[in-house]
Amino acid sequence: MLTNTLVTTSLSFGCLYPLFFWINHREIVKTGFYRFNLGFCGVVGGLGVVSLWRIHAVTFPVKGLATIWFAALLAVSAYFWNRDRIKWFSIASTSVIGVIALFQVQSQLISHGWMLQIISILSGLVLCASIFAGVLGHWYLNVENLPINLLMKATRIFWGLVTLRLIWNLLSIMIGKVTYLEVEISLFRFIQMIDGLLLSTGLFFGTIFPFILLYFVHETVKLKSTQSATGILYVVSISVLMGDFAYKYYLIQYGLAL
Repeated sequence: MLTNTLVTTSLSFGCLYPLFFWINHREIVKTGFYRFNLGFCGVVGGLGVVSLWRIHAVTFPVKGLATIWFAALLAVSAYFWNRDRIKWFSIASTSVIGVIALFQVQSQLISHGWMLQIISILSGLVLCASIFAGVLGHWYLNVENLPINLLMKATRIFWGLVTLRLIWNLLSIMIGKVTYLEVEISLFRFIQMIDGLLLSTGLFFGTIFPFILLYFVHETVKLKSTQSATGILYVVSISVLMGDFAYKYYLIQYGLAL
C-alpha cells in the first residue's frame, strides 16, 4: 500500500512538474532557479522509477517506458543545466511520455477507470502547483526586481486547480458511491464512519483549507508582499501533501477518485 502510494505520487510529480515552467517561460528568473527545479523533479521522479522496478505487479514494458521517460528528462535537464533560459516546450515534451507511463502504472496497480486517470492527473497538478508556487515565491527573496506577475500567475493557476478539485469533491460526496464491507453505500455516509474519518481529513487539508488560504495568498501578492505570501504558500504545500496521501490511500484501498 505505502509503496504503491509513494511510487504513483513520485511518478506523477516527476512527469507533471515540468509543465509549470510555462508560468515563467517568457521571463528569466535565475539559472539557479531552473537548476533547483530540474534537479528536484529528477530526484523525485528517479526515486519513483527505481521503486517501480521493485514492484512485481507492474509489467516489464511499463517499467521500461517509465525508464525511457526518466532518461529523456535527464537528457533535457542536462542540456539546459547551464543555460539562463530554458525552452518550455522541450522540457514539457518529456511529460507526454511520463503521463503515458503513469497511466499504465496506475491501471496495473489501481484501476483501469478513465475517470480515475483524469482525477489522478488533477491531483498531481495540484501537488505540483503548490510546490512550484512556493519555490517561485522563495526566489523573490534572492532575485531583485522579479516581476510580481509571475507569482500572481502561479497563485491563480494553483487556486484554479484547487477550485476544480473542490467542485469534484463536492459532487462526489453528493452522488458518489463506495463499496464498504461488500455493501454499496453513499460516499456522504461513508465519511461519517470511522473508516472514512481519514478521508474527511484529506478533504479538509487537501482541498478546503488550501482553497481558503489561497485567497489570502492572492490578496497578499496583490499588495506585493511576496515574503508573506511565500510563507502562506509553504503552509498550503504541506497541507496539500497531507491531503494527497489521504486521497491516495482511499484511491488504492477503495477505488475512490478524489
